Amino acid sequence: MADRNDNDAIQTTNTSFEIIHALQELGPARLSEIADRLGLAESTTHRHLQTLSDLRYVSRDGDRYQIGLRFARLGRAAQTRDPAYEMAKPHVQELAEETGERAQFVVEDHGLGIYLHVETGSRAVRVGFGVGRQIHLHSSSAGKAILAHSPRDRVDDILDQWGLPAHATNTITDRDALYDELETVRERGVAFNREEHVDGLNGTAVPVKRDGRAVGALAVAGPSHRLTGEWFEDEIPSMMLAAANELELNVTYASDASSTDHIVE
Repeated sequence: MADRNDNDAIQTTNTSFEIIHALQELGPARLSEIADRLGLAESTTHRHLQTLSDLRYVSRDGDRYQIGLRFARLGRAAQTRDPAYEMAKPHVQELAEETGERAQFVVEDHGLGIYLHVETGSRAVRVGFGVGRQIHLHSSSAGKAILAHSPRDRVDDILDQWGLPAHATNTITDRDALYDELETVRERGVAFNREEHVDGLNGTAVPVKRDGRAVGALAVAGPSHRLTGEWFEDEIPSMMLAAANELELNVTYASDASSTDHIVE
């Protein structure tokens, strides 16, 4: 009986989050639309929506439901749980202004890349990768910068879990080829994405490290016809390396400042 109750509780939680994710994709939606999207009975869907509404995680306007603003506080807490995450924001803004392209700060969570900060420069192409978007790490410059500075067994675990799906014409889908690429990234300190995530889009990234491991990556992306040659291979990486160095120093000193070992009571 206990096992069945546990399974029921797990399924209930799964269903509630499926409804939340459906609302994220649908926007304001009627009960029937949500139930149809998930293949659930309307009565079941309504019970979950009512509970989520009581907890203020879902709002209702007439006959339409939508994500509740209570999630805003949770999202903010996740986005700032590491001091490095918040410190990265002005550097992302500066890179977007300097390059005119799209700049971002990406971190790894559960084996995926998560966009924490995104800024668009004056010429940036808006390709729909906003804050909170999840991506596979192997096909992006930021992801490769993070993987290159992660322990090999962690990289293996991530690849075992998520595989190497092809997202564009040049996506690396062979594990040995990816390992070779990551070794090159470690040696030069810069990762490149040459139309590996989106056809027609190039990107470059550098890791932001703490104690030798990447806490995230600064990246710049733009159309392949603009991100090319010395601008792509040298000038933008130099800007990012300078920003990453400053950010790493700030993160290190922030960590040191948080220690109370030197304080005389």
